[in-house]
Amino acid sequence: MTTEIVLGWLCLVGGCALSAALTCALLPNLRRANIRQHVREDGPETHLSKAGTPSMGGLAIHATFLLMVALTAIVRGGLDGRALAVVLFTIAMALIGLLDDYQKLRRQGAYGFGARIRLLLEFAFAALLIWYLADAQPGRLVSGLTFASLPAGGWAWRVFAAIVLVGSANAVNLTDGLDGLAGGLSAIAGVGLAGACWLLGEPDLALMCLAMAGACAGFLWLNAPPAKVFMGDVGSIGIGALLGGVAVAARIEIVLGLVGLVFVAETLSVIAQVVSFRFFGRRVLRMAPLHHHLELSGWEETTIVVRLWVIGLGLAATGLLLVVGLVR
Repeated sequence: MTTEIVLGWLCLVGGCALSAALTCALLPNLRRANIRQHVREDGPETHLSKAGTPSMGGLAIHATFLLMVALTAIVRGGLDGRALAVVLFTIAMALIGLLDDYQKLRRQGAYGFGARIRLLLEFAFAALLIWYLADAQPGRLVSGLTFASLPAGGWAWRVFAAIVLVGSANAVNLTDGLDGLAGGLSAIAGVGLAGACWLLGEPDLALMCLAMAGACAGFLWLNAPPAKVFMGDVGSIGIGALLGGVAVAARIEIVLGLVGLVFVAETLSVIAQVVSFRFFGRRVLRMAPLHHHLELSGWEETTIVVRLWVIGLGLAATGLLLVVGLVR
């Protein structure tokens, strides 16, 4: 237990310091390579000034995450099979984000290679992870934390798990629209999921969550408002994939929905906006996702970010208390 606590501290605090250092080291290289953000012309006018900010800083987040996971594997003598599968899934999804970022740079625009192609690739990798996890479920299932009525390996569970995996990746991506918003919320959600995994006897998955939480927190050193670097799709999609992968591997999907409820709200706001406009010809929000609606309603960017962080902290605490109450 003492070793796990020290590793947890290293993943969270050491990962935070390492991520900040790697981000600082990466920034000049991004500038020299002219890897910069292209802002949507139909977005809030206040965001036009952000055009040209270096992007793809998420590479530092994932480098930190992988180094911390490698350290964990060395000290613990390897990783649980489910944990290793989630790591590989995270890398694969981050590569999809990297390709999308590359397409944006090549086209000199705010859009990558298209939502349909990206979703097809994401569901393909999700299917591979689900195929493995169907035969490698955790020994302990707690009613109230997962849809336990869905038998593992059945088609209903596979569909549900795929939605969680792909939905989580894209939810973080949609939330990454304000300086520090996605990074801060991901760090908070990562700690919440780590606590849940630890209580359920899943130390490898818990340490992975702490590693990602530390990496996201350290990235805020240069990503906090006003941001000097953005994480890009390589960062946000990979982060969301890790959170979703851990939740499905540990069968705590409901906990993920709770600690990541802000991500869920951001996603639902986009869905509601699209459905309302296509079928009824009207918008339910001034602009989607939700954080843009709050901006156009008069909230300052920093105010939105900090308030959503506070909400995220409350949700993470609620999720942990739910797990404590159910496993006692």
